[in-house]
Amino acid sequence: MTFIAAFVFVAAVITGLAVFASVRRPEAHGEARAAGLGYLKSIAPRLPFALVTAECLGRLLPADIVSGWIGSGSGLAGVLIASAVGAGLPGGPMLAFPLAIALQRAGAGPEALVALITAWSLIAVHRSMMFEIPLLGGRFTACRIALCVPLPVIAGGLAGL
Repeated sequence: MTFIAAFVFVAAVITGLAVFASVRRPEAHGEARAAGLGYLKSIAPRLPFALVTAECLGRLLPADIVSGWIGSGSGLAGVLIASAVGAGLPGGPMLAFPLAIALQRAGAGPEALVALITAWSLIAVHRSMMFEIPLLGGRFTACRIALCVPLPVIAGGLAGL
């Protein structure tokens, strides 16, 4: 019942914001629709390839190794391994999510998958080296990464509950 209440609350907030935006800026809906369609046009051609890749990877990954290292019974070690893989995983969502699907099919536990995607989203070493350090400086990047490092482990631990 709490999921339904949370869903209704979020839907009410989004509806309220949409009404507020339409009163203040009537053209906002058209802009949002155009932005959404543009994003859909850019992602739709790549999605089938990502799903086929996930299916192929899922069949190629050795299930006994995956389930042993990052399976449901792997505990903290599995979450740490998945966090390290996620932090070092280059590329965007068309790489990260098919890999997560493939790992899930090969026996990875939900806590490891949550840790992997969280680390990929928050830490992303490749993004830090390419954008953050040159644009924002090493001190800022080091501080941000230090603050983000425990979060995938916490998220993975909570997913294990």
